[in-house]
Amino acid sequence: MNEEIEEPKSVDLAEALKQMNEQGTPPTGFHMMLLSPDFGLKEDCPTLQLLKMLGEEYDFADTIKRQIFQLPKNTIISYEFAWLGGFETIQDTMERVDAIIGEQMKRFVKEGTLKTIPQARISFLAPMPEGGEEE
Repeated sequence: MNEEIEEPKSVDLAEALKQMNEQGTPPTGFHMMLLSPDFGLKEDCPTLQLLKMLGEEYDFADTIKRQIFQLPKNTIISYEFAWLGGFETIQDTMERVDAIIGEQMKRFVKEGTLKTIPQARISFLAPMPEGGEEE
């Protein structure tokens, strides 16, 4: 068999949200995870303080979580949060939060607080489909 697998097309945030809404699956929130071996474990970690400040402003402070991954050669620390503010304001909120975090991570690297820009992952959150769990 020589079936070609079609790669998904890359689209900007506005187009992705429009497509999801048209398909009847509009996201009502997003989850962001930042990973770095340079993050601190104490309460005064600049990344944690930044997320707490943003969390108060954008209403996700109660969802901030830190995890520690002990790997054979090093330790990776992640900070993550979920914003659940609804479809109408998701684009604006994602863009603002992402821009602020991006600017601050560049500043942290420039100041020496972090050695490199952290890796990041963002995913959409949507209500469960009627009828139970997804398969």
